[in-house]
Amino acid sequence: MVSGSSKSDAASMGMAAKVGALLMFATGLFLFLPTVLLVTVAMLPTGVALVVDRSASRTGWLCVGGLNFAGLAPALFELWFEGHTLERAIAIMTDVFTMMLILGAAAVGWVVFLTTPQIIGAFVQMTSDHRIAKLKAQQQQLVEDWGPEVARDEVD
Repeated sequence: MVSGSSKSDAASMGMAAKVGALLMFATGLFLFLPTVLLVTVAMLPTGVALVVDRSASRTGWLCVGGLNFAGLAPALFELWFEGHTLERAIAIMTDVFTMMLILGAAAVGWVVFLTTPQIIGAFVQMTSDHRIAKLKAQQQQLVEDWGPEVARDEVD
């Protein structure tokens, strides 16, 4: 009978934890509604990046989100330190220059995400080509020093 009792206690404890977490979330949502509203609207490009990124690593949202949040940070500080009200949050969201900063930072995140693989690929190709040229020069020097027999492809 003890095991049956502990299972129901565990189930009720799990349910109590879920209800408690939901109540804390609802309270936090209510207390921080201006921040939640501003972050939700401003971070939409990150959500779009999460949905549309079809790369193998699916990390585009991290690049876009990091720069998107960096663009959002000044607006959040303004909201937090100049009056944490819904009116202030709406005023920030309707300010064209603030939204251009936030969305521009997200656009820079997209540019970084889309161009970084090409830049790194070009760098790797350049260093590989340089290494191949250096090895061919060393091989030519060995042929000059030891004769053409060292350049044979077959092994005896």
